[in-house]
Amino acid sequence: MAFLDTAKGQKLFAKYLAKYKGGSQRVYRSEIQQFFDFKGLDINQVDAAALHEYQGHLAVQHSPATTKRKFSILNNFFKFVATAVKGFVNPIESLDTFKTHKGAASDEFKKYLASFLAEQNTKNTRRSYENQVKLFFTWAGKDLAEIDIQAILAYRDHLRNEKRHKDSTIWNKFVALNRFFKFVERENRKFKNPIFFKGLKLIFPKKDKGYYSVLSTAESERLLKQVNKRTAIGKRDYALLLLILVYGLRANEVAGLRHKNLERERVKGQQKAWIVDRKGKFQNRPKTAIILSGRALRAFDDWLDTVGRQGVTVDGETPVFLPFIYDRNNQELVIRRDRKHQPLSVKAVENVVKKYLVKAKISREEATLSPHALRHTAFTMLAQEGVKLQDIQKLAGHQDINTTMIYVHAAQSYDDHPGMHNPLNR
Repeated sequence: MAFLDTAKGQKLFAKYLAKYKGGSQRVYRSEIQQFFDFKGLDINQVDAAALHEYQGHLAVQHSPATTKRKFSILNNFFKFVATAVKGFVNPIESLDTFKTHKGAASDEFKKYLASFLAEQNTKNTRRSYENQVKLFFTWAGKDLAEIDIQAILAYRDHLRNEKRHKDSTIWNKFVALNRFFKFVERENRKFKNPIFFKGLKLIFPKKDKGYYSVLSTAESERLLKQVNKRTAIGKRDYALLLLILVYGLRANEVAGLRHKNLERERVKGQQKAWIVDRKGKFQNRPKTAIILSGRALRAFDDWLDTVGRQGVTVDGETPVFLPFIYDRNNQELVIRRDRKHQPLSVKAVENVVKKYLVKAKISREEATLSPHALRHTAFTMLAQEGVKLQDIQKLAGHQDINTTMIYVHAAQSYDDHPGMHNPLNR
């Protein structure tokens, strides 16, 4: 008796088909029924020989692509049966002849991934998402249509038990995957995002407390005083720190600033610089501008003059902030000319900030201060000075003004706060 004619087979078949709706359900019902009608097999009689025979039968009437699609449907059903029938092993999974998936090598996957990456704002985001998505599909060895919650849970267990990753690391990996799946779901109505974060039972990664820390004006001044502005590297570091503390640039934005991003002509003695490849993408603009003036511009010019005095020839692709190397002959730090087209790494900028925070003895309990704390400091100071929220949003590059609101919350005044006006507090 054919498996689908048995009471157990009918029950499992109905349960499996319940996952699909409308036309998909009818197609799956027909394709699976056709296989079992072909030989009248019970489930434990499904083996390589039966599959080869059925493949030959299909090849007479159908193209290789259609045969592949039919075996893909059978493969998904057999995987489901393997979870419900003790002792049954999906024969398609163990036989390369019948495997239909290509995983990361699939043309469909490559098309979706390329379109997904094209929508990302920054180079770092594109690189990170591409790596995480490819890692998953290479590990899974499955096509998009075959990815289900079981595959997601298996990947989580693989990352936990074999790779020994922390839950916070796993969470970030699934964030990248989730965004890719949501994109595919938007583009293909038949695809359903298999990720359900609550079901993953991961510990949500909290930002380091130092991420949201803010330096006071006095602390900021103390930090800047630690820089030896008589040295070439000190001039660089001083200008770099001021760009973060005054304009709230991110570490990667400071590192990525190149001479081609600077306007050639100055207006009223001020320098416009374009910040490109920004996270957040204010009003969907590919770049936003900052205008250097005052103390920050003087430090900026002092650094650029130093680059010229050291004989470094710059062009549009030359990063504004260059790396240094120790010259043993002269026993001093000099600009590294062999890397004049390679920007500082984000880690290098973080190290600069850390160096002067340590020298200034500025720290926070149970928190690590970073360039982002200096970024928050810049916008909090602007909010305290009464700068309009929309202007801070534009400077920060925030797409959502709600993100900028945190600086308003931190900008309460000791001279005129709401509590002073409450009649019960007089």
